[in-house]
Amino acid sequence: MTQRMSVPIGELLARAPLYAILDTSIRPELSPATILEPLLRAGVKVIQYRHKEPFRKAHWEQCAALARWVGAFGGEFIVNDRADVAKLCGAAGVHLGQDDLPPDKARLFLGEASVVGFSTHNLEQAREAVSLPIDYIAIGPIFRTASKKEPDPVVGLEMIARVRSLTALPLVAIGGITLENAPAVVQAGANAVAVIGDLLQADDIEARARQFLAALGTRHS
Repeated sequence: MTQRMSVPIGELLARAPLYAILDTSIRPELSPATILEPLLRAGVKVIQYRHKEPFRKAHWEQCAALARWVGAFGGEFIVNDRADVAKLCGAAGVHLGQDDLPPDKARLFLGEASVVGFSTHNLEQAREAVSLPIDYIAIGPIFRTASKKEPDPVVGLEMIARVRSLTALPLVAIGGITLENAPAVVQAGANAVAVIGDLLQADDIEARARQFLAALGTRHS
């Protein structure tokens, strides 16, 4: 069973408030390892593996290797959607959407030591999430996003503040976040920003990650 690191995910996000999403559909010419390495060098501590196509053996093998690598750098590796893959590959935990395995079932399956994150897209969902056995709440899309084929309605910065008033759980804002608008997202009450496109599509991923962390006021341990 995966063992929770001594540093909670909220503390890791406080140190490095960039939640990087390694989406396998972005930069397919690069291997996941090639993308992961510059993120770790830059100081990113929480990295999610997002694969929306059928999961094959090769993807599990990628997750197992990446989980070990992230752990060696003192970070947490999160698998999107798949609690089974998260447990078997040694990931820190899973990130669930509204249509995935319910968080309480994932917690039962993964155990108390694992991280469980949960996506919300409106105030009602956020209110329900507060009572669930999760470690952080994702809220979005904050801005228009191209990372989903059928995105939920944009919620805006105001929604971050409204959800912030409901809970002390770490809030991860997602959806259309760029280097330019990321500081405003954190100022609105998010603990961290989840980024795909503006990070992975950069010519120099490490430099871009460092720019994000600098803009968000990274606190070194």
